[in-house]
Amino acid sequence: MKILFICDPVANFKLHGDSTIALMVAANDLDYNIHYALPKNIYSNNDTALANVIPLDILIKTDDLSSAITTPWYKEHEMLPACDLAQYDAVMVRNDPPFDMEYYYLTQLLQLAEHKGAKVINNSHALRNFNEKLSILNFPQFIPETLVSRDRTVILQFIDKHGDCVVKPLDQMAGRGVFKLGKDDVNTLPILELSTNYFSTSVMVQKFIPEVIYGDRRVFIINGKVISHCLHRIPGENQIRGNLAAGGRGEVNPVSKEDYAIANSIAKWLNEHKILFAGIDIIGNKLTEINITSPTALRQIFTSSGINIAKQVIESINGK
Repeated sequence: MKILFICDPVANFKLHGDSTIALMVAANDLDYNIHYALPKNIYSNNDTALANVIPLDILIKTDDLSSAITTPWYKEHEMLPACDLAQYDAVMVRNDPPFDMEYYYLTQLLQLAEHKGAKVINNSHALRNFNEKLSILNFPQFIPETLVSRDRTVILQFIDKHGDCVVKPLDQMAGRGVFKLGKDDVNTLPILELSTNYFSTSVMVQKFIPEVIYGDRRVFIINGKVISHCLHRIPGENQIRGNLAAGGRGEVNPVSKEDYAIANSIAKWLNEHKILFAGIDIIGNKLTEINITSPTALRQIFTSSGINIAKQVIESINGK
């Protein structure tokens, strides 16, 4: 069996917590041959999606993922040119946002492979059409008051009505570009000017959730099943971003009854759209994000609880 990972350069992976490493190790443990390619190495010849790929030997086992990796964990082989994506048992898309036109073009090429039988995870239609931020709009019963706009007047009226708010870019990740706004704050307008590129780019503005000081919870869903434990990401002092990449710290806890209720509703929607693997974010009792591009925090869950989400993802491939 062969699996292709489309991802950022392997040499740049963060050894203390990268989730794609966990997925590669899990696939190796399950006897997959591991290949990887950068997004720029995916192309087409007529209607055939191809890639210049690098085979990897995975030199560590799952037990080595409980802490920062201190030994070489992979060995690269020579690049193999013009490999047909449809010949892989699975193609896992793990390159990080931003979502730009090159990402959009990538999903079009992946769709060619799907037409010839390739299993792309998550599927190209979902990657292209379900933005991590905008997807929550499908669940108005779970989200805070939310506006998506680039109109100066509309945004300022929303803030005037709801008071403290946050602004988020639609194409970023890891808490980048998230700011708290207040209607009487002299910095609100300058922040909006920068966030919207002087009101030429749409952003998401949401009513501020006070419980954010206690952090958010990343809940995982695989093949329609909610995983029993989540990562509680807690902001640093005087911060509102719990993202680990933004300096937050993580605690692994059982998923609460209330969070299960939200996650099970999302799981039904994910199944409808044939989305195998997702991570949703919850603050207080509000859904704030549905991450289907490259969900992270798998190793933190494994280290604390022993739950091997990466293995469950790989095992689910043939069942989806």
